[in-house]
Amino acid sequence: MADLDELTQLIEEALPGAAVQIVDQGGGDHLAASIVAPQFAGKTLIQQHRMVYAAVQERFDDGSIHALALKTRAPEAT
Repeated sequence: MADLDELTQLIEEALPGAAVQIVDQGGGDHLAASIVAPQFAGKTLIQQHRMVYAAVQERFDDGSIHALALKTRAPEAT
């Protein structure tokens, strides 16, 4: 079972300044995350998702996460 606070922290450490929301979609290992990060500016969705997966890869490897649905975007310019 994934620790949502730990996952949030891992993503925030990898992407400083990111706004991260993670919810359990059932069973504790199927999750959905919404992430807004300045590091995503100019990146494709695939690149953005790879950045997030890299931050939490260890939790995939140890089985804490089975599935992670992502919604990612850069902050809107002001």
